[in-house]
Amino acid sequence: MFSQIGGIFILDFDKSQRNEFVFEHKKFFGIFNELDNLYLSIEEQIEFDDQLFQTFSIFDQSKYLIENLSKQTSDLFWYLLIGNILLQQLSHNQLDKNDMINLCRQYYQDNLKYLKIIDEFEHEYHSNKVIQWFLNKSFPYKMIKKALQIKDIDQLIRLRYFLSDLIQSFSNQFHNMIEYDNENFIVYRGMKLSKEQIEEFKQNQGKFLVSNSFLTATQSHSNALNFAKISIKQTDIIPAILQIEYQSNQDDVLFNLHVIFCFDKVEFNENIFYIKLRISNEGQSILEKYIEDTRQQFEDLDIELIFGRLMLDMGQWNQSQKYFQRLLINSNNKKQAWIQYSLGQIHCLKESAHILSSIGELLYIEGKFDEALNFHEQALQIRKEYYSSDHPHIAHSLRSIGDIFHKKDKYDEAFVYFQEALTIFEKYYKNFHPDIAKCMSSIGLYFREQRNYDKSVEYHQQSLIIYEKYYPFDHVCIALTLNDIADSLCAQDKNDEALNVHCRALRIHEKFIQSDHIDMSKHFCTLGHIYFGQGHYEMALESYQQSLAVLKKSLFYGHIDIICLLNNIGIILNNLEKFDDAMNFHRQALTMAEKYYPSFQARIAQTFIYIGNVLRYQEKYDEALDHYKQALVMQKKFYPLGNVNIAFTLQNIGITLSEQGKYDEAFEFYKQATIMFEKHDLYNQSDIAFNLMGFGCIRSQQEKIDEAINYYQRALQIQKDYYHSDHSNIADTINNIGNLLCRQTKYDEAMKFYKDALEIQEKNYPIGHIKIATTLNNIGHVLMNQMKYDESLDYYKQAHLILVKFKSNYPLNQLQIAFNLSYISDILHLQKKYQEAIEYQQRALSIKEKCLPSIHKQIIASCIKISRSLCSQEKYVDALEFQQRALSMEEKIEPINHTNIVDRLCDIGKNFFDQKKYDQALEIFQQALTIIEASDPPNHGYNATILSNIGEILKQQQKYDDAFIFKNRALNIRETHFPSNHQNIANILNDISIIFDEQNKYDEALDFLKRALEIRETHCSSNYLEIVRNLNDIGLILSNQNKPDESLSFYQRALEIKENFDPTDYEGIVIMLVTINRALNIRETHLPLTYKQITRHINDIGHIPYEQEKYNEARQYYQRALDITERFNASAYEDIAVLLSNISLTYQQQEYYVRAFDFRNRSLQIRETYLSSDHLQIADGLHELGHIFQAQNKYDEALSSYKRALEMRETFDPLGYENIAIILTSISNILKYQRKFDEALNFQNRSLKILETHCTMND
Repeated sequence: MFSQIGGIFILDFDKSQRNEFVFEHKKFFGIFNELDNLYLSIEEQIEFDDQLFQTFSIFDQSKYLIENLSKQTSDLFWYLLIGNILLQQLSHNQLDKNDMINLCRQYYQDNLKYLKIIDEFEHEYHSNKVIQWFLNKSFPYKMIKKALQIKDIDQLIRLRYFLSDLIQSFSNQFHNMIEYDNENFIVYRGMKLSKEQIEEFKQNQGKFLVSNSFLTATQSHSNALNFAKISIKQTDIIPAILQIEYQSNQDDVLFNLHVIFCFDKVEFNENIFYIKLRISNEGQSILEKYIEDTRQQFEDLDIELIFGRLMLDMGQWNQSQKYFQRLLINSNNKKQAWIQYSLGQIHCLKESAHILSSIGELLYIEGKFDEALNFHEQALQIRKEYYSSDHPHIAHSLRSIGDIFHKKDKYDEAFVYFQEALTIFEKYYKNFHPDIAKCMSSIGLYFREQRNYDKSVEYHQQSLIIYEKYYPFDHVCIALTLNDIADSLCAQDKNDEALNVHCRALRIHEKFIQSDHIDMSKHFCTLGHIYFGQGHYEMALESYQQSLAVLKKSLFYGHIDIICLLNNIGIILNNLEKFDDAMNFHRQALTMAEKYYPSFQARIAQTFIYIGNVLRYQEKYDEALDHYKQALVMQKKFYPLGNVNIAFTLQNIGITLSEQGKYDEAFEFYKQATIMFEKHDLYNQSDIAFNLMGFGCIRSQQEKIDEAINYYQRALQIQKDYYHSDHSNIADTINNIGNLLCRQTKYDEAMKFYKDALEIQEKNYPIGHIKIATTLNNIGHVLMNQMKYDESLDYYKQAHLILVKFKSNYPLNQLQIAFNLSYISDILHLQKKYQEAIEYQQRALSIKEKCLPSIHKQIIASCIKISRSLCSQEKYVDALEFQQRALSMEEKIEPINHTNIVDRLCDIGKNFFDQKKYDQALEIFQQALTIIEASDPPNHGYNATILSNIGEILKQQQKYDDAFIFKNRALNIRETHFPSNHQNIANILNDISIIFDEQNKYDEALDFLKRALEIRETHCSSNYLEIVRNLNDIGLILSNQNKPDESLSFYQRALEIKENFDPTDYEGIVIMLVTINRALNIRETHLPLTYKQITRHINDIGHIPYEQEKYNEARQYYQRALDITERFNASAYEDIAVLLSNISLTYQQQEYYVRAFDFRNRSLQIRETYLSSDHLQIADGLHELGHIFQAQNKYDEALSSYKRALEMRETFDPLGYENIAIILTSISNILKYQRKFDEALNFQNRSLKILETHCTMND
């Protein structure tokens, strides 16, 4: 940045901000509060730079004797001739002096200091003082040096009065004359050079140099060295010293313009570069050779005309025109002829700029961009010489060059040209003009490529306003601009809005031009973009094909626009899963691009990416990666570091690696892409959101669902900030979050997200849309998982109606209909409506077979589901046919060791198992086990499952020892490799218990069942059905062991859970009650005292929800225990009092004080009636009763209860210091409420004294 800027000076109008402002840059010189100080500083820096920096022109003299020099345009000839022109050919009188004075005053009109010096010059100057005036660095010095450096002949002629004196002084004064036979001396000049300039010197040793201005030097090496070492802001500038061998013993030397230096060599000594030069006397010989060669071409030309021709040959047409026009005023007839001839040539050159520009435009249309650029640059060079810098002809060339750079994907360079052109147009035309509109359109296209779509639309709309004011409403420029606006809206996913704008543009074009006009290709192409954005792939394909047909008639088959369309068609075909056709179009595009546009590396790279996409869709991941990586290499060479196109390629590599299961590698590529998006993709935050979703997808595949949700949530927040609140992309992200919550079985949360997504989609698509069907299906999935099958079926059918309604608009969505039919089949299967399930799945299969290749994973999925329903109907032979078809397809798709093949073998094995064909089942499962055990890396999950299945078969064959071995192997794998998968471990423990149970090994069976129960209660508490089953199984084994007490306890626990979690399963509850009653009958007959154990157990269960503050639930357990106790053991007064007390506490915690009082009072009455008068539980009851009175603001009753409790504690438990202290504190609190502060203080002090005396800190 700032590479074209020499220095940065800041004017601070608000002086209060000076201290707060911080700006650091190597070219920064300071902050100034006053304009005068700013001007002075800039002026000083310019003077300083003038002294430090010197420029030279290099001339290769090696062949000048044998070559014709007449058409050479070396600066050396210009500087050798200019002295002659100024000294000999032009006048030198008072008029010349006045002209120079006027020029200088105009130049320095705002500089009082220099105006004063000019006044002094006017009155005091004499030619013998010319050297002093020049070396004092006064006004003539600066103007002359600048004019010489830029070869401004017009300004030099107006300064001729002073310049001719200066040049004449070199001849008149001995100290400035070069004497070649004198003794040699060395003079020095300190300066600064860039690294590039040093290298240029090194590469041109032995060649001639001419200074581009008068050159000063000194015999003082130290002065030159100090000057070269002066510290400056730029860090890329190197100190250097010119060391010139010279034959004059003067302290300071000024070299004339025509002095030629021979460059000997560059030496580096003590951190200084020494450029060693010597004076050459060949300058005059070279100039004479040039003049002679020129006169051989144009006889009798004098020096004035030769100099004019030189400027013409150098391309200085504007300067040469002014020069010749000046000569024309005072020339003879013969000279006038030559001057007129030269002016005619200049006029031809001026006209040639228009011709060159027109040729460039034609080449641009033909797609020959490098050639077009060459012609436009030639035109620009001529126009810059002939026209003023703010002329619209220059702006036309600038914009045309910008358009070419845009086509070459060099967008930043293009933008610079567009801005320069627009500045000129706006300055020249002042108001509305088509040139301004066209330039704004070009800038709009630039912003579209920068993904700054809002800015793009803004510029196109400004362009449209101008066109609409300048042209009739149906002008072609209006149509083309509307088309550009539609394109940018489409890129923002505003497809409906884009379509409306596009239709307006199309109406204009269809009215005035034929359908095969080249402009129509742009409209067809934009329409294709819109249809693609809407998911209408077939319609998009048709539009692109229409566009291509138009272009083929107008452009050669290989034009960049045709290449672009071929790629667009390939993208559509890829989305239609017509992969071979897609690849064919992309390959055509690649061949053309490499043949006709080999330098367009960005375009070629993009085509590699499109080919990679096709390969990725075909799951040819390694080939896809190869193409992406080739594209990445090209992009890194073409684009600046961090360009977002590189980020997209990194993203594609990440997606591919993720689909290969290489999640860590994929994650790293996404991270690289993220850095680029966040740093360089400033306008389109949706790209960052999409990248975050990529992270989420990876974490989802890694089963890190919480992390995945976090990434999607972050993406959602960005989208909410970037889009309007009801944008369809927001609904898509919400749906994705819902999917993840579903995987976490957080169905209620998932449902909320799906319904939010549905609400947004229904606003966006009031007549329906494929996306609405997707969300309805998602809601159906949630309801299915919640076992709400009727509701789920209703949502699936709603989705089906939408899909059928729009199937003609979305031909690809025939597959979506198939998927939906499959979902309906799943529900019917779960509802045990197996025949209906098969019919729906058969319909789904029929659609898939029409839309997909004959071997496809989706066809396999339908075969599997049909076989599942057939198995449920016990139609095993029919099911086997579908299972074997699925296996046959898997074997053609996947490698032999793929888990999908194992799945299909397991399906077949289960089919044989259900038919009780155990030997055949065992053989199939052994095949599956062999594949899995040979897999690399090992698949422990599958291994454990298959071992367990084999164990199940062996159990059915009553080979219990073998069955235990396989089940135990499965258990060991689960516990070693999947310790957190508690459900599967518990299932295997259950299975092993059954093996022992069937062998009447009840102790072993009981041990495994209890281990399973512990896991389920600890880690899988939400799966209450499995816990109930476990408890029942334990009860059954205990019953078989004649342990009715323990058996009843487990049955009772199972019943309680069942009643709480599934109270509508009446059949299951009745069965459990029958089981419990059988156990109770045994107890009542043989063990009547065991009711106390039951109630105690129920009471203990109640404590758990009490601690969890689930007081209603706790109270149910306490009440149940109370009911059993009062029914079967009414004399257990102490137990009844405890249960009443527990119930009172639940009401008390809920602030139901009346009920709390009733139960507490009943408990206290029982204790006072049936317990001894010194029983401390009475004191505890009185204390709790006091708490209830206190909560009701019944302070007298509370005080009475507390004092009775205190009396009992002090009488019957005098050493229970802590309890006594607590009651004293309770009494103190009551007295405070009664505002009896002295008494309250007394009781509080008594409490404190007891605690300090009898209770240690540890207590």
